[in-house]
This record gives sequence, structure tokens and C-alpha cells, in this order.
Amino acid sequence: MQIRVNDYEELEHFRAICEDCYNVSRTCGYDRLRMSHIHNTCEILLVETGEADYYISGKKYHVAPYDILVIGAMEYHRSVITNPPYQRYGLTVKPAYLKGMIPDKDMQKIFSTPSPESFVRNYKRVDPKTFEKLVCLLQDLAEEERGTKEFRTQMQRGILTQTAVLLFRTFRMERNPEASTAADKAMREIKEYIDTHFQERLTLKTLSSRFYLHPTTISKEFRRCCGHNLNKYINTVRICRAASLLETGTDSVAEIAVKCGYESENTFLRQFRSIMEMSPLQYRKSVSVWMGKMREEREKSGKLW
Repeated sequence: MQIRVNDYEELEHFRAICEDCYNVSRTCGYDRLRMSHIHNTCEILLVETGEADYYISGKKYHVAPYDILVIGAMEYHRSVITNPPYQRYGLTVKPAYLKGMIPDKDMQKIFSTPSPESFVRNYKRVDPKTFEKLVCLLQDLAEEERGTKEFRTQMQRGILTQTAVLLFRTFRMERNPEASTAADKAMREIKEYIDTHFQERLTLKTLSSRFYLHPTTISKEFRRCCGHNLNKYINTVRICRAASLLETGTDSVAEIAVKCGYESENTFLRQFRSIMEMSPLQYRKSVSVWMGKMREEREKSGKLW
């Protein structure tokens, strides 16, 4: 299928990235735009032209043509276009949807942010033929999202699986021979519970009572299994939702704080600034400026896939 570059309304694009099971896009920036963002979906970018710097959780990733960048779900990131026009294909996928479509845990690893060292070794200067195969798969996936064709879910699963396998091989990943432990399973359940109940009061004590595990066990095993401090993860999930509300809604900061599970507005402000490196109102303003710029860019875009 053929899709225009920047073929979206800005508010709808932000909503789709955060809410849809998956979203396929092709975007282009003609100016040296800067953007700070966080969302609850994992994101894969295939760079076609131009260059940009991404800062993911404080680590720098420089991308150029035929590079592929993966940004894990709920990873705060900043981007700066250093060599416009910067044109890339994008695929965002919700982790819960991904888990249902691709249950293999080894393949799920491709949707996590790589280390800067691994990125330089395996994600840069991808073979053009492989890059083109991936683009074709994204086109097919976008086509399946439109309409209500027979066996649509099965086709989506097949395309996502092909994409994951191709990326797994391209990134030179290896399978993990170790079996999951009972602790791994419990921590994944806790993580999924936090993802869907972040508006509630969540503490080590409440989680301990719900999952019948000692607080010390949860604290230690959650970090080992999920790679995050428990409280840090809870706040990241909440701030991710707050960012989405700031992007697409008009709620006040106080209203957003309550909707995201904070009993204190001051605590919300402190956690938001800690993760996003700016205040909620500054973030809302930055998104508004970015949207204005992208509307201008959309008017300049006339190219097709």
C-alpha cells in the first residue's frame, strides 16, 4: 500500500502511538526539530534519509540511513534532528498485544532498547535488501489494519512474527537456554498488574498482600527480573499515562495527577520532572510547538511509499 509521508493528524498520531495495539507510520522532519517523549508502546524506527540523535534514558544513539533504532516501552527519550530532511518508518506496538501475538520470550527481546554498544555493532547500516524486506512487512501490516478482512488477526500475527524473526537475525541475538523460574513468572504478573492498576494505591505492602510474597522478595526479584526498581517502575507507568493526557487532553495538572494515581500534586510534579526533565506544563507546551511544526512539514510532504 502507498502512504504519504506525515499522512496523519497530529493529535490522532499521538493518540494512536499510545492507545492502538500497533501503529505504522512514515514521518519526515525538514528542520532541526527537538522532541521529548514517553509512551507505553515499544517503538521501532527504520531510518531512510537524514540523521538524528536520540537520548534514551540518558544514553545517546546516533542514527543515519539504513539504521534501525528500538525504543522500549515507557523509556523516556529525546530526539534532535541533526541532518534534515530526516525520514523514517515507524512501528509502535503495545507490549500486551505483542505478548499475545508473539509469545516466544526470546523474540520479545527485540522490542527492548539495546545498549549503545550493541546498537553500534548490530543495528547500524543494515543490509539494504533486509531493510527493504522490513519496509514491505510494515506496509503489509498497515494494510491489515485497514478494513475488516477475513482471518485478519492470523495475518497480523504472521506478519509480526516474520518481522520479529527477521529483526532477531539482523540484530544477531541469541536464544536463552535457561527456563523461567517461579519468581520470574510472579514478577511478570506483578508488572502486568501495575500496568493496568497504576491509578490505585500501589506499595510493597499492597502488592505483598495481593501476591502472597514478602516485600523484600518482591523488591529484590522485581529488579532482577524486570530490570527496574519497583517504585521507579510504578512512577514511570504513571508518568507515561500523564504524558499521554497532556498530549491529547485539556485536563488540569491537578486532575491528571489524580487520574494517574497520585494522592499529592506535589509528588506528581516532582516525579514528572524527575522522569521527563521538565514540568507538565512545559511538556504540554513543547508538544503543542512540535505539532505546529509537523503541520508545516506535512504541507511540504508529497512523496509516497
